[in-house]
Amino acid sequence: MSRRSSKRRWSERHRELDLSRIAGIRHSEMGPGGVLYQVQQVAVSQKSYICPGCSGTVLGVPHIVAWPEEASWGHEYGPQARRHWHSECWRRRLRPQ
Repeated sequence: MSRRSSKRRWSERHRELDLSRIAGIRHSEMGPGGVLYQVQQVAVSQKSYICPGCSGTVLGVPHIVAWPEEASWGHEYGPQARRHWHSECWRRRLRPQ
């Protein structure tokens, strides 16, 4: 006779892998000008941003938020330099205007 409870969490089946849930994980990428950036995918924005790659408006679409890992004025200020990019502009590594 097994004493293991069927109510235990680990006795449940594993959920299917949902790649959209891990898309927002922050990671490092080489960005425009060969600078190392922290990059994170954002599902949709309710606020309007200007894409530094094309100077177009980023609003209501999935996009990329990126900031230099090491800002010239100090590592801790890198996140303050974050910018919202169109995914395609980031993919093509357009240089900031």
